[in-house]
Amino acid sequence: PLGIEVEKRKNSEKTAIISRVIAGSQAERAGLQRGDIVCHVGGQEEYPYNQFVSLAKSGRRPLRFDIRRIESSVLSGNNSSTTNSGKKGSADALLRKQAVIAAAEAREAKFKAKTAPKPKPVPKSTSTDKLQHHLHTTDVVSEETKREIDAVKQAERADAEKLGYNPYEARAMTSGQARTATVAMTTGTISADNAPSKISGDMAPPGRANAPTDPANASSASLDPAFEHAFQTLVTSNAEHSAVLKSMKIMRTLITNATTKGQQGGDETSSKFRRVRLSNPKIREAITDMNGALELMMCVGFVLSENEDDGETYLVYPPGDTGPDWLKNGMARMEAYEKAK
Repeated sequence: PLGIEVEKRKNSEKTAIISRVIAGSQAERAGLQRGDIVCHVGGQEEYPYNQFVSLAKSGRRPLRFDIRRIESSVLSGNNSSTTNSGKKGSADALLRKQAVIAAAEAREAKFKAKTAPKPKPVPKSTSTDKLQHHLHTTDVVSEETKREIDAVKQAERADAEKLGYNPYEARAMTSGQARTATVAMTTGTISADNAPSKISGDMAPPGRANAPTDPANASSASLDPAFEHAFQTLVTSNAEHSAVLKSMKIMRTLITNATTKGQQGGDETSSKFRRVRLSNPKIREAITDMNGALELMMCVGFVLSENEDDGETYLVYPPGDTGPDWLKNGMARMEAYEKAK
């Protein structure tokens, strides 16, 4: 015997998928696993179910075929080459679930590679550094050269004392720090203790207009980092902007339903608001095929679940859960992005 069972398909023309591997069999020793797709030698063309079953029953040995496997870190170990007697659901549903997670992981890796920080540039050498280099690379240093070095150092110290900082020292700073440093140098500073009486008494200081805020960065202070990352992936790594806005609107509706209507009444009534079928064409277009969308839905509380009755994979929101504390800010940020763009 081969030591494997192939998932029985209603449509015999569908792909042959391994549903069980017998412990201690040739198949286990060969490394086969539940969920593997059976292919012709070369790994390109998949075996139809009826064709592979006929081949296995023919008694032709050795039986040569390749397999194709969808790997994902989330499900690693869940489809190992044991008997799998305790596994629930079909191998076909497991395969679809693996494909969804693997696609999300691939998008995540691509986004991380794209946004990886670039190495910092080497600070430029100062005039003193250049003279010191000249000092070390010259065998004989004259008295005149030493006097020049001392004169340059004294001039730099004098400039530093006059300005209040050393302009010859290379320092890393943000654009905001650079603006603050420029203002401090050109206008000086003032403290409340020695402020003029016109603004230090009971009179309130004049108001300050807030600078325009990018809606993509609104309410980010209290957001979960995983949500922040998924949101940025969604808005920066998808080509069609209109598709991003459509995806955002659909996800907001699904999240709102799951955390409100999905938490009211009996389970039979509310469960439909907490379940999202990933094979639905509109859901596939708005979530499954959009970079960052599936990750965002899972950040707010949805989990991937395999339904035993229909073999479908769903995003399911748990009952009795109205969402994380930061969900209101996250939803406001999504809505602000939609309105601004």
